[in-house]
Amino acid sequence: MASTTLPLKVRLAIRDQWEPEDKPLRKSLAGLRELLGHDVEVEPEWQQLLAELDPFYEDKGRFVAVVAGCVEAWCKALLELLENEANAEWTDTLLEKLKAWSRLRLFIEVSSTASASTSWSNERVAFIINLPKKQLIDPFELYPAFSGALLDCFDDGSSTNNTTKKKPAADDAAPAGAGDDWADVEMDRSTGKPDVKEPTTTAAAAAPVFLPQAASLPRPDHLLLQPPYYLSVAQHGDARVAVTASHAPSLQLLHDYLARWCRTDPQDARRPPAVRCELHASAFGLGAAMHDRLTLSVDERARARFAVNPAIVLALVEGVLGYERVSNGPGEWTFRRGTALRTA
Repeated sequence: MASTTLPLKVRLAIRDQWEPEDKPLRKSLAGLRELLGHDVEVEPEWQQLLAELDPFYEDKGRFVAVVAGCVEAWCKALLELLENEANAEWTDTLLEKLKAWSRLRLFIEVSSTASASTSWSNERVAFIINLPKKQLIDPFELYPAFSGALLDCFDDGSSTNNTTKKKPAADDAAPAGAGDDWADVEMDRSTGKPDVKEPTTTAAAAAPVFLPQAASLPRPDHLLLQPPYYLSVAQHGDARVAVTASHAPSLQLLHDYLARWCRTDPQDARRPPAVRCELHASAFGLGAAMHDRLTLSVDERARARFAVNPAIVLALVEGVLGYERVSNGPGEWTFRRGTALRTA
């Protein structure tokens, strides 16, 4: 049972994401129990975990889903190891160690770093799962790290009487944008334009091993700040250009720049901008509106004098924001950026 001192949303998420027998986590634990012939015991100290990870998870319900996803990823890594006949000696070692308690015990803690690890504690006669001290986009990104650490945990000198052995590896499997693959944006003094500095080396993003659980993913306005970013430009005649993008800050920059430098219509006493620049809110996400579309249009009365040229948009997308063109057709262009853009 969840402690009544926990926030209500955490208690509800524990009830809905952790405890039900039909959830993927419980099915994975049941699979381990059936294969090992021993009960599996795991009761997280939710209050302690929340105290460590609270700054990284604005949505407390997602915090619980991520913890559940990490334990599920660990269970699947152990199941795969046990089912491989090549690991028979490792399995025998585990079964011998489990005789003391006649059950498999798991303790969940938080690493002091952004790396996840797992280890065997001779003192507790249990496995320790150390969650990374950062926000996880997909808990199953830890699966490769858990697999390797489990296989090594009984090697000479690797098991410990401490419960805090750290085996860094999970950061190497982090998705693009979760590590240090940032592109720096600086001002070029000679041109007065932002200059995107690409990193000299870029770690390849690890493809997910398993389909993630929807509940463990951040809400769209947070998730889509992670690369890759996609952007498309479509020309609709001479009077309208539409830009759609997954990365809202890219759209915001295009809007602010074009709106700032747009001329006014001298033949209209109201002096409106020659081209109307409008951001449109996405149908997805929570909190502050996330924009996923920018339209540039010319009022019908001014179309004899002005037109919307997509070339300036294309130049900004490629030359300033650093997107790469991946396809184009008549009046349509699609771009992708694989590294994250930081804001000042």
